Amino acid sequence: MKNFLLLSTLSILIASCSFSKKPEFKYVDIIEVKNLNIDKITLNADAVFNNPNNLQGKLSIENIHLFVDNIDIGVIRAQEFDVPAKKEFTIPLEGTFSLSQVYTKNKSNLLNSVLKVIQTDSINVQYKGIIRYHLGNFSFPYNINKEQKISIK
Repeated sequence: MKNFLLLSTLSILIASCSFSKKPEFKYVDIIEVKNLNIDKITLNADAVFNNPNNLQGKLSIENIHLFVDNIDIGVIRAQEFDVPAKKEFTIPLEGTFSLSQVYTKNKSNLLNSVLKVIQTDSINVQYKGIIRYHLGNFSFPYNINKEQKISIK
């Protein structure tokens, strides 16, 4: 009888902490200019996830590259984020770059790039890389590839 009670208690505990599905990556949203001055532009976006599980976990950003007009201008770095249980949540993706860096890497089309920015007052921004979910020894990658034209007025 003792073994039966122990086994049923253990089964209930395991079932209540079950891992039914991996957290769902939904979308990247709200790419916007957070700060703009002559030297630097800071872009901000939100990666939206939903965790249907009772278990929490961690998300880490791995090599998310920030592209401006198809030019790789840097990698976004951040600390690990806690994943809440049974909840939709967002993690911020923020990157800062200088306009001179974009044009230095694109010298052959410098005039075209400057004219394009002046004429359209916008740039094409892309976040591309991996956000990884961790729970103990379990790990799952989410591929991020979001592109959007944003205004720099």
